[in-house]
Amino acid sequence: MRIYNRYIVILLLASCLIDVLLAYAKQTDIAVYFTVSVIAYLIITVLFIYLSPRTRRTLSMVSIVFLAGFMVVVVLKVMEVLHLR
Repeated sequence: MRIYNRYIVILLLASCLIDVLLAYAKQTDIAVYFTVSVIAYLIITVLFIYLSPRTRRTLSMVSIVFLAGFMVVVVLKVMEVLHLR
């Protein structure tokens, strides 16, 4: 199996496992699903850092987008805690 295929399969399995575990825990906040999935994506991507340079650049751009989304979730949660919203 090529490294790209392993990367995709591991991402898919991690995503499915995360979704099943959070659903089993009766989690209803979509921000939790997004946050945990982004963290898993970033960890798995770091583990596969030895991909080709072109692939690493593409994954870096995707990671930046996910990180920006993660930061939006964090800011919204902080605002919710501070009752500013």
